[in-house]
Amino acid sequence: MRAAPLALLVLAAATPALAQGSPSSNLNSINNSLSQQSQTRQLRQQQQSDTANTRMEMRRNDMFRQNPAPGPAIVVPRR
Repeated sequence: MRAAPLALLVLAAATPALAQGSPSSNLNSINNSLSQQSQTRQLRQQQQSDTANTRMEMRRNDMFRQNPAPGPAIVVPRR
């Protein structure tokens, strides 16, 4: 009669270990996927940064663009 509770106790203790399972056999594919995601994110951030810098440069150029020099003044003689 003691064997049944003892077996249940052993099974209950082993359940968390069984739930973890063995290490995934495709860890390399998981690492590759994470690496690709990281590279994609890095590329997207670089593109956004480049775009922002280009816009800022364009605005700066617009702000500091010199007005064209006025042409010679045309004076109309009076009659």
